[in-house]
Amino acid sequence: MRIDRSSARVAVLAALAVAALGGASASATFDLSWYTIDGGGAMFSTGGSYSLGGTIGQHDAGVMSGGSYTLVGGFWALPTSPALCPGDMNCDGVVNFDDIDLFVEALQGQPSWPYPNCPWLNGDVNGDNTVNFDDIDPFVAAIGTSCP
Repeated sequence: MRIDRSSARVAVLAALAVAALGGASASATFDLSWYTIDGGGAMFSTGGSYSLGGTIGQHDAGVMSGGSYTLVGGFWALPTSPALCPGDMNCDGVVNFDDIDLFVEALQGQPSWPYPNCPWLNGDVNGDNTVNFDDIDPFVAAIGTSCP
């Protein structure tokens, strides 16, 4: 089998190129950056007591979590609300004497509940989806407990 000179040159050049590029890639550091195309900016229109905002684009993946970390992507993050903890009327993580006055206030009904950062349904201690006099005994029994 006979190899001509041009084939030999191509083979030698290919071998040199592989050696040169292989050595460079072995010492290189890699950066895997992630990007998404999201809605950008917001335009708000107001009129009277109404406000309207919007974006155009594709949202990120859904809520991602690992361990104690959570990532909510996209331009408009989903609002989070405190988890329900029956009897914890001030959302401090425990049912105690500080919750009594707020529980009595919750008995007046949801429209009168003046604390938007703590769910009115925390007063639903018996689990019937309303705060009423049937919750009084379970509320008293829950005093001194912690939220999960």
